[in-house]
Amino acid sequence: MNVNFKIATKEDAEKLTIISVNSFNTDFDLAGRKSIGGPPGYDSTEFHERMIEEASKFYKITIDNQIIGGFWFIEENIEKAYLYRIFVDSKFYKKGIGLQSFNFLFQNFPRIKEWSLQTPIWNTRTPKFYKKLGFEVIEKTDRFLFLKRK
Repeated sequence: MNVNFKIATKEDAEKLTIISVNSFNTDFDLAGRKSIGGPPGYDSTEFHERMIEEASKFYKITIDNQIIGGFWFIEENIEKAYLYRIFVDSKFYKKGIGLQSFNFLFQNFPRIKEWSLQTPIWNTRTPKFYKKLGFEVIEKTDRFLFLKRK
């Protein structure tokens, strides 16, 4: 399986939106929750188009030139970035795509010494994964875990 990471374009927004909806709805199902909607804009092509234009970097994840996911981040300064979102088509869960995505980030942006992200408190799958990557919980609210990797 040859996974690639390419800068997303506005033409990719519709496909990325479809995958985003699939991914976040699957997270609800895996957590045994009724789908109540995902993060802001997760189901909006216009939102994804805007993020492609405004994010510091927005990547599509591809296998054999087929989009299977995406992620984007905002650089807070030269050494800090916030991973705004990462999502992978549920057909590719547990195949190492998330790990390859983070390895791509860490290897291609070595000047970024501190990565931050958040995940819903109810999602029991993602915090374990992020902790394996070296992220630590820095704050916990009734809705979210905030994590940081230095």
